[in-house]
Amino acid sequence: MKGGKNRWIILMAVLVVVLLGIVSERVFAKQIHSRNLISSTEELSLRITEELTKGNNSFAAYVCELSDEQLVAINHNLDGFFGHVSTYTILREVNDEVRLIRFDLEVSDNYYVYQKIVNGEEIINNLDADILATKVQEIIDSCQAESDYEKVRFYHDYVVTHTKYGFLDGENEVLSFKAAGALLHGTAVCNGYAEAMELLLLCSGIDTYMAVGTTEDGGHAWNIVNIEDEWYHLDATWDDPVPDMGEDSLHVYLNVSDDIMEKTHSWNRNAYPPCTSLEYNYYEQEGKAFQSFNDFKAYVLNEMKSTNEMEVMVTDSESIKYDCGFVVKEGGANSVSWQTYEDGEYMVMLITTD
Repeated sequence: MKGGKNRWIILMAVLVVVLLGIVSERVFAKQIHSRNLISSTEELSLRITEELTKGNNSFAAYVCELSDEQLVAINHNLDGFFGHVSTYTILREVNDEVRLIRFDLEVSDNYYVYQKIVNGEEIINNLDADILATKVQEIIDSCQAESDYEKVRFYHDYVVTHTKYGFLDGENEVLSFKAAGALLHGTAVCNGYAEAMELLLLCSGIDTYMAVGTTEDGGHAWNIVNIEDEWYHLDATWDDPVPDMGEDSLHVYLNVSDDIMEKTHSWNRNAYPPCTSLEYNYYEQEGKAFQSFNDFKAYVLNEMKSTNEMEVMVTDSESIKYDCGFVVKEGGANSVSWQTYEDGEYMVMLITTD
């Protein structure tokens, strides 16, 4: 009888432990939920960006179902504007799927530049950021534009005409990927062009993202910018011809829609706002967009009186046959040549006369 009683006590004890385990798991689940359990690379990228925007050097979070490979490659999913993940440490293995991880962050010079120009915070013990802030303020002060569209166009043209596509030499090579490469050294790759645009725009109060995606050449970065509550793609890199044209800038990718951009670029549509408008497209705003051949012809003949190079956009290139022979026959030019960019309902023509 006594042995039976002991077995009953042991059974009850086991039952209590199991129940406590279930309760503990439920409590722990609630704790994880309150800490916003991260279960995708997109969610983790947003959280990292949020922490970097605050200037934080580290944070801890529960991460679910993300492999070591995904964690190692997390910086590839960031625009990197305000910084990146330097290291991460697994603090606790909760179960096979959930881990508590601390992410150590390296805040970029862009963060300190932004804080100084926008919020008046002094930069301490960071000479590189201080020099970059001085340059950014100089460019902003030189911009006489009033509307957001005019500011976007000014900064686009500034970055394109003051930057050559390529890599800096030696120890400065890493700057080719940063705003400093474009703004201070005049040489950068796509990431540097996009960072420079984002830094100038954000410091001028214009909302923007640095988009990360791909083209037929591989990984690529550009900007998505907000003008009057509408979003537009802007690719300063692709508007800077190779070989470099010096003071001249193309505007093929200055404020275009998803429909136009998707012909040559790919990106995660869920990570960025949709771009559906062409209202503030460069050619629409500058009176250089044509559907009628007669309007196109009249514009070119008039422009020839003051310049030998014209940049126009035609919106119905398949049904309207753009023959530039009239430039010689009626405009009096010795010769004419033209290049086309894009096609279909959005074809840009760069016309040069001699």
